[in-house]
Amino acid sequence: MPGVGRRIFLILLWWGLTPIFVAHAQEKYPSRPIAIVVGFSAGGSSDLFARFVAEHARKTRGATVVVENRPGAAGAVAIAHIAKSPADGYIVGTGSISSLWVLPQLQQVNYDPLRELDYLGKMFTQPLPLYVLSESRFKSYAELLAYAKANPGKLRWGNSGARGIAEIMMESGLRHAGVETTAVPFKAGADANTALLGGHIDAVASTDFGPLLQAARIRLLVETGPLKIPGHESVPTFRELGYPLSVEVFYGIVGPAKLPPDAIKWWDALLAEISRTREYAELCDKIFALPSYADSASFKRMVTGGYADFGKALTK
Repeated sequence: MPGVGRRIFLILLWWGLTPIFVAHAQEKYPSRPIAIVVGFSAGGSSDLFARFVAEHARKTRGATVVVENRPGAAGAVAIAHIAKSPADGYIVGTGSISSLWVLPQLQQVNYDPLRELDYLGKMFTQPLPLYVLSESRFKSYAELLAYAKANPGKLRWGNSGARGIAEIMMESGLRHAGVETTAVPFKAGADANTALLGGHIDAVASTDFGPLLQAARIRLLVETGPLKIPGHESVPTFRELGYPLSVEVFYGIVGPAKLPPDAIKWWDALLAEISRTREYAELCDKIFALPSYADSASFKRMVTGGYADFGKALTK
């Protein structure tokens, strides 16, 4: 009997300690590779930023973070994938005004940005200009409008996706100016730039203008947003021209709704640290972005709180 009693004692002891052992066995987040899903082709602003975040996480946290490009529908394809992914923090991605504010209010998308996403951090806002090749006949926005008025439908301009923010903003501005043009949507701004360089279109409206501008390959004609482009203050803005729709283009990191608190805390710490680095400022300069970090809670309030107001402006 003493042996039986000892066995019973050991069994009871094991049962009592099992939850402790299990708790210790659960490794801290992240314990496996994280995927950052980008809704545009490689080489664009959000792709460059995602790769910068992945490299910083590797260097400072020893984390394995990979970038996965899922271009299509102005970022909506990637956001739908993120929203339907397991809420464990191992699939996150870049979100922008197009996929979070514009498309859900204009067409059917496979996600609800207010209910199916968590917001991990806003990282920058970016100009969204209309530009032409440096050797283009159009030396100014006024010249382009004059040509478009004299040749209805002939001016062809590219953008990063049908019903995305670039197409919406430019269509709104051009209609306000009373001209008829032909919009040509691409999967990403980088693809539109390739078409521009090849002479297939006359102009591009995109946030992915930085490298071409630095190489002196393009001329900026007008900025669709309300803020001046750093170093190019002579370029007029839609707000200065009195156009009805002129908003800031924001980018940030999002994930599926109901992420674990430790995952949100990890991303808050990582992105806050990144926002204070010299490399982050240099990246923003490279892509002509404006640093505008906001933590998870602030980013969520901004997106969810401004959704309805943007919808009203869009309707007008």
